[in-house]
Parts: sequence; structure tokens; C-alpha cells
Amino acid sequence: PADLAARTAALRSAIGKRPVWVAASTRVGEEEYVLDAFARLRERTPLLLLVLVPRHPERFETVARLCHQRGFAIERRSHGSKSVAPETAILLGDTMGELLLFHAAADVSYIGGSLVPFGGQNLLEAAAVGTPVVFGPHMFNFSEISRMALERGAGRQVQDTVELTNAVAGYLENPAVRRAAGEAGQRMVAENRGALARTLT
Repeated sequence: PADLAARTAALRSAIGKRPVWVAASTRVGEEEYVLDAFARLRERTPLLLLVLVPRHPERFETVARLCHQRGFAIERRSHGSKSVAPETAILLGDTMGELLLFHAAADVSYIGGSLVPFGGQNLLEAAAVGTPVVFGPHMFNFSEISRMALERGAGRQVQDTVELTNAVAGYLENPAVRRAAGEAGQRMVAENRGALARTLT
């Protein structure tokens, strides 16, 4: 979208100078992995903000309660606050149509539905905006795209909480590695634009 850069800048301004990890389109049983990894990451990067975006709107309340039970201070995106409080650990993405914006504002994105056997989600949105991706072993709905991302160096595949923690930390703590992965993802998307049309002609 033409206004994406301006909206991304506004969101980053609202967040402040904090590293941002997006966990996108998470499914039942997956938030536990994410929150376990987040707790470990916060020991290394105390200012880290998690933007947690459940896949289905009917789970927003359940996921909010889980975050509270784990002791994390959360804000809801739907409340429309103009800034994210410094003490906020998790911004709950309980809105519709903003996932691309969250990916664009992130330093690294986890692609949900992949640490649990749901088949994953499309990682191309994150790659297109230059954000490195991390995903689990269950990417069978997007096997070709995930294979390509790994081959191009645009993302990393993990098997459990420990590997998830290390992969996200690897991007957060190494700006050059993060930038290279983001650029690789953008090249991958650019080079494959129009692939369907070419296949059909």
C-alpha cells in the first residue's frame, strides 16, 4: 500500500526505540511456545516488545488472559493508544487488516501455525517488507515458499522453544545479519513476482 511507509513510521514512533518481535497468526497451543521464548528473550533484551497477533479474532480474549497469567503487561492495539507505554511487554494485535503493518514495523517476525501442526502461514508479506522470518517445522501448506526462504537466507526454521529463542535473538542481536536476511527476502519476492502469470502463459 502507498501509505505503508508512513503508517510504519507512525507505529514505530508510538513504540519508541525498542526492538520489536512480531508473532503473527498464532494458533491454539502455540502462544505458550512464543511466551516461553519471549520470557527468555527479555532476560537478554529487556526492552523487547512482542506484538502478538492470534490468527482468529474469537481467541483474542483467551490469549490476553494467557499473557496476564504469565505476568506480562499488555496493551490492546484496538484501544487505539497513541503510544505504547514503556512498561508494556506485549502489544496484542486484536485488530483486522494490520498484519502487513506489524511485519513492516518488526525487527523479526515469527510465522504462526508452524510450531503446532496447522501447516503454517504465508511468510511473503514479512519478506516483502524486508523483515527476517522464523518458522517452525509444520509449514506443509507453504512448503515451497518456506524452502525458498531457507535457501535464500531470508529466514530460519526452528523445532522448539530453545531454537525459537536463539533464532530470534540471533536476528535481534546482529543488525548486519538481520539486514542481510531482510534484503534476501525482498529479493526473493521481487524475483518471483508474476510467477503465476508466467506459469499460465
